[in-house]
Amino acid sequence: MDTGERAYEKIINYVEQQVMQGRYKKGDKLPPERELAALLGASRNSVREGLGILERMGAISSQQGAGNFISDNFEKTLIEVMTLMFILEEGTFREISEFRYALETQALALAMAHISKKQLADIEYYMSMLEKTPEEDMKAYYDKMIHYTITAASGNRFIIDNLQALTAVMDVFIKDMRAKILSDGSNSEGLMAAHREMVEALREKNMEKGMQALKVHFEYIYEYIDG
Repeated sequence: MDTGERAYEKIINYVEQQVMQGRYKKGDKLPPERELAALLGASRNSVREGLGILERMGAISSQQGAGNFISDNFEKTLIEVMTLMFILEEGTFREISEFRYALETQALALAMAHISKKQLADIEYYMSMLEKTPEEDMKAYYDKMIHYTITAASGNRFIIDNLQALTAVMDVFIKDMRAKILSDGSNSEGLMAAHREMVEALREKNMEKGMQALKVHFEYIYEYIDG
């Protein structure tokens, strides 16, 4: 049996190693606590404590009567972690927007090379609807879908998950920001033009044009936040 003060770390390290070595994948069930205790030479209490920490980290999920499973909802975990970081680190809206800009810059660059015909067609549809719809909430929806589809077209799972989580955090702390910016008479046409330029750049695979349009887009966001 274990006697170390941090014996619970055995289970944490074990699960991390199994995931890194590809033996555990999303949704896989972990062995019962008794088996883990015997396997690691740890007490049941230490195993239970380690599993509890892994669950709070979002690495596993515990289902009553069914056991413990490797998490398959990391986006939810990212949202929770980013929300706590934003609060505890006393982050500013400007900082979180700058982080989003950095991620979207790379997403757009990758999308230039990897976007499919369907994804481009979807973006063009969302752009046409963004220009036509008079409702603020629908404008915000189509704006979000343009950015989401560009991100998806990057094909990079880490960028996709982080941007989706980041967007969710921003929606919590800067509620209705998209709709308010798009409905502001002094910003709406400039933002609309920036979106058009991004869509055209993707169609033309024009990196410079796309990056300039994204830069202009975020300048409007910074102006709104700083104002």
